[in-house]
Amino acid sequence: MAFFPLVGTILGCLVACFVWAAWDLWPPYLSGPLGCAWLAFLTRGLHLDGFADMADALGSGAAPERALEIMRDSRSGALGVAALVFLIVLKSSAFIFFISSRDWQWLVMAPCCSRWGLNVLASVSSYARPQGGLGESFTGKGTRIYLLLAGPTALAVGWFLLGWKGLMVVVATAIWSLLFAIFSRSRFGGVTGDILGAHVELSETMILLLGVALE
Repeated sequence: MAFFPLVGTILGCLVACFVWAAWDLWPPYLSGPLGCAWLAFLTRGLHLDGFADMADALGSGAAPERALEIMRDSRSGALGVAALVFLIVLKSSAFIFFISSRDWQWLVMAPCCSRWGLNVLASVSSYARPQGGLGESFTGKGTRIYLLLAGPTALAVGWFLLGWKGLMVVVATAIWSLLFAIFSRSRFGGVTGDILGAHVELSETMILLLGVALE
């Protein structure tokens, strides 16, 4: 977990390399969605699956226990699919913008800071399911020690890529993650692996959209 932001940076660099290779090969409206698909492939769609499951659970309006059962169901409902499509459209549109303007820095910043936000969320959250699950080992007070390495890594990458603007994005991601933890606790009683994955996808998208607004 201490290396989450570093892993995100590596993912971002792989995406930036793909985009760089595609600049003169395809038009932005084609290379943008392809770059978004490349990022999804690198993560095997794990976080996208969590986002769709969380959308289904939220859309159900059910009590926390029932919402957790819906989230565990491997099948995606109409709302989960619709939310997933909307998310991919937003990310692809942001990719098209950055490819058109050749601002590759945000394509690295988003995966890095979204993983940093995951560190923050996990460190202040408890696992929602009493019977445990795959995400349980990533949550709780015992994970706060990893912030000592993850935080400086995210700050260093932010400063290197975008200067003061990058540092503000790192801080804003931490604040957003704390608010997300409060919401998850009130709605689900904590977090699960799906919620952690959904947070990564939401954070990536928000950072990309913020980058579009700031550029």
